[in-house]
Amino acid sequence: MAAENLSKKREKKKSKTVKHSKRHNFKDGSSEDPLGIPSEIAPAQITAKRILDSSKSMQTLLRKKVDPLTAQYFSQIRDSLEDNSIDLESRPIFCSKALRATRGIEVELSTDMIMSHTIETLLDGCELDPLCEFLRSCAEVFPSIALDKCGSRVAEKALKSLSLHLQDEESHSIIGDTLTKICQVVARDAINLMSSIYGSHVLRSLLCLCKGVPLESLEQFHVSKSSIVLAKRLNNHPARQIGKNYESSQLGFENVFKFLIMEILNHAKDEMKNLVCDKCSSFVLQTALKLLVGDDQMMSDAILIILQCHGMNMTKDKSFEVVMKKNVLSLLQDPSATRLLEVIVEVAPDSLYDKLVNEVFKGSMYTTSLQHCGNFVVQALISSSRTCDQAGVMWDEIGPNIRELLDSQKAGVVAALLAACQRLQTHAQECCEALASAVSSKSESLSCIIPHLLFLESYLHGRSCWEWPEDEKMHTLGCLMLQTIFRFPKDFIRPFVNSLKSMNVNCILQIAQDAGGSRVLEAFIRSDVSAKEKQEVISKLQGHFGELSMHPSSSFTVEKCFHASNMTLKEAIAKELRTIQAELSKRKHGPHLLRNLEIDEFAKRPNQWKAQQATKERVRQDFQAIFGSKTKHQKGDAPAHQFSESPKKKRKRHQEIDEETFDDDAKSYGTPSKQGFVGNKHVAKSGYSASGSANTNFIKNPAATSFVANSKKRKSTTNELADLASKKSLSQSDVQKLFETSTQNKGKHLESKKVPFLSRKQKK
Repeated sequence: MAAENLSKKREKKKSKTVKHSKRHNFKDGSSEDPLGIPSEIAPAQITAKRILDSSKSMQTLLRKKVDPLTAQYFSQIRDSLEDNSIDLESRPIFCSKALRATRGIEVELSTDMIMSHTIETLLDGCELDPLCEFLRSCAEVFPSIALDKCGSRVAEKALKSLSLHLQDEESHSIIGDTLTKICQVVARDAINLMSSIYGSHVLRSLLCLCKGVPLESLEQFHVSKSSIVLAKRLNNHPARQIGKNYESSQLGFENVFKFLIMEILNHAKDEMKNLVCDKCSSFVLQTALKLLVGDDQMMSDAILIILQCHGMNMTKDKSFEVVMKKNVLSLLQDPSATRLLEVIVEVAPDSLYDKLVNEVFKGSMYTTSLQHCGNFVVQALISSSRTCDQAGVMWDEIGPNIRELLDSQKAGVVAALLAACQRLQTHAQECCEALASAVSSKSESLSCIIPHLLFLESYLHGRSCWEWPEDEKMHTLGCLMLQTIFRFPKDFIRPFVNSLKSMNVNCILQIAQDAGGSRVLEAFIRSDVSAKEKQEVISKLQGHFGELSMHPSSSFTVEKCFHASNMTLKEAIAKELRTIQAELSKRKHGPHLLRNLEIDEFAKRPNQWKAQQATKERVRQDFQAIFGSKTKHQKGDAPAHQFSESPKKKRKRHQEIDEETFDDDAKSYGTPSKQGFVGNKHVAKSGYSASGSANTNFIKNPAATSFVANSKKRKSTTNELADLASKKSLSQSDVQKLFETSTQNKGKHLESKKVPFLSRKQKK
């Protein structure tokens, strides 16, 4: 009996110990306490979870203890580096010599809680040759280092230090050999690295390094914030352009990159069904797809492997669409899988994207939009639409259900649909009418449209008894939808314009003070409604411009109001800013606003300031007479007086000016197309002319367009050129701005006059 009781006590004590150790297990399985101190002095056993199947297979990693003499040696090195006893010139040599002493014990040092920090410091300060020697020496155990909590930081520090030498062409060879050796080992253990919370970070950094992505650009290939993703979609950020910046870069190692991608996918394709639902693995696959942009063939192969359709022919295999639809729709309930699907639809080549729209999502877009995770995939699908036909398919399913989507708190889908229709110039009237009816009832007047959208969430919670809230932040998506609406032609946004005009002074002031509402006002000022209507709204802010200019967000609104006003309103704004000039100049944004509005000149010489403003207005009119239509079409920021001109006068003015200075859209300005946008009558819905060639009014890949021009070199607007023309003297920045503009124009002029190459006989 005594022996039985003793054995029971031991089993009970053992079970308590197991329970206690389980409490402190982290995601990587390491049994460490919250301070990060190992629970045992002996070599600790670290388990790394792998979510690969229902059995949740485990892989055990051994963390070896550092020899006491070695620990003492590297402790002395750490002390020498921390007390700054080594001068800057000798530091790289010192770090290089110390790093060579790690040969054979890289795993022990890199995974040690204390020694790993010393190794990071050495990697950060050493020269290239010792750095590559360290990586080649530990290449066979690199996955073990990357899977460890401390070792992963060492691995990432080594890769980042390696990326600093990419600019040196002489170092390209040694870096390429080092990466090749690492990638060969990493590919064999890709599944464990992908599904590790630590290893996945290292693997993503390795992919970026092989592609040649600069150190400062690494963040855009890692996970982005939801707010940034939303802003890019609604501003038509060219998702397919993310990796194109590095497509032809000389900094990358294209062969090594492609080898690593294909090896990862080949090793993972049998487990892909579970990997796409794993958070860490999904991040790795997202990064790989973003980096593959530009290589359509390899991109298609990678997507088909991820969607478990590899080995099937897209065009010949009849069951391809059925299998792909089944696999895609089965992933819509998982958060990690849907994030991966968002990237897939954004970067998919045109042929594959068309199949996703017409074969996979067609007929189920509305039901998918109502899902908690699936609605984000639909947003990405809509934002990535490339042709008017694709947008038409989406509108037919989602457009009639805008009210239901708003009631279901899926405003993101509606915002994406409006942005896509505006970008592709289709269904303009339907968009405006559907949104207006969705936020108003038959018993309410149309003047309530703007207030309801500005406070969309609170309005939807209490439609029947809703009142304008005094101190409440305006709804982000509602403000974004209004910004999109004001980019539509003025004939279709009349209810929204009337609603804004009918609002009282306090409401307009509250809109201008809100970060999102101020952007709505700016969008209204940039729209093509008449100058008289704009000034009617701007005049309601009179007496509050000084108050608004003190806030960073609303100061931009003050500047936009100034440029859109007549001389009387401009003088009123300048007087208000002059009274607070001293206080405003102390704010971070104040000097910029005061300089742009020339308040100092107004305070000293008001008559001369008025003459300058009148001169600027005349210069703007001259610029507008020649470039107004084109500037408005591209930038949407033409001055207010242009909109007051009748279409008949515009057509007459265009006929008097040489046709070569205009695009095709300027020649037929004022002729509405079937979709409700101004443009050529012969433009097909797909954006191509009848002859099959791409029309100049539409970019071949509309996903690469933007509400604001996305050119690398920013083009000067009419207002900016007018301001420069009216100045007495130009500063260095002004001259540089003019020089960049003239250089771009000169390049375009030379391109237009290119002649074919002639042989010697032809020249004679």
